Formats: sequence, structure tokens, C-alpha cells
Amino acid sequence: MKLTSVIAAALAGTILTGCEEFEGEQAQEVTPPEYYPCRELPQAIAQADAVVRNPDRLSANEQNYWFDRKDRLVKRAWECKA
Repeated sequence: MKLTSVIAAALAGTILTGCEEFEGEQAQEVTPPEYYPCRELPQAIAQADAVVRNPDRLSANEQNYWFDRKDRLVKRAWECKA
């Protein structure tokens, strides 16, 4: 019984040492356009517009994402003006 608890403790220690925080480069979080801050909209629209103007290097899913994102950002800009 004592051997079992020693093995369990050693196993738990091994598992915990493998759980380290990832400190590498993380992907930038994308805020949904519906909640985008009004003061940051011009930059976000410019970025989406630049991507949409050169869709050849994007997959079909990425193209759909960026076209939809640009439309939603423009709608958000109209809400901010109201």
C-alpha cells in the first residue's frame, strides 16, 4: 500500500512538471466586429480591406471570413456614428 502511494506521488510530480505555461508567441485575439471599440475601427477596416483586395492567396474559407468581417466592421462603424 505504501509503494502504491509513492508511485502515485511520483506520477503526480511527473505530470505537474510537464504542465508549464507556454510563453511563446501567441495568436492575436480577434474581437468580433459587433463589440469592436469605435476608435479602433478605421485601422481594423483598413486591415480587412487590404486582405480582401488580394484574396488570391487565401483559401475559400479565409476569403469568406474576411469578406464577412469587413462587412460587419462597416456595419459597426455606422453604429458608432449614430
